Amino acid sequence: MVLPPRPPGAPGARQVVDAFRVAGLRVTHPKDRSVDCGPDGLGLGCSEIVATDGVTVYVFPDETSAGDIAETWGGQSYRRGAVVLNYLEAKTPAADRPRYEKALNSLH
Repeated sequence: MVLPPRPPGAPGARQVVDAFRVAGLRVTHPKDRSVDCGPDGLGLGCSEIVATDGVTVYVFPDETSAGDIAETWGGQSYRRGAVVLNYLEAKTPAADRPRYEKALNSLH
């Protein structure tokens, strides 16, 4: 299966998780679930997914598709460029979310 590449300049999902770890955030048990991006998985058309116990990181091939999915997930996500953080799956405490977002923003 070939997934769409992430846009030039966008951080990879693994790179985002590493930034969270450096910031002292909970990212235990990281799992590369990029296979779920394709039609046999969730069919989201993303480039990469890394799920952790703290948050799930999605990277999309462009900002438009990232924005569309972030809107679909409503207040349970945060988008910066082509990267979307999903809080639903990991049940990220609301108080921790700004710290994940700040760490993501530091990569751009």
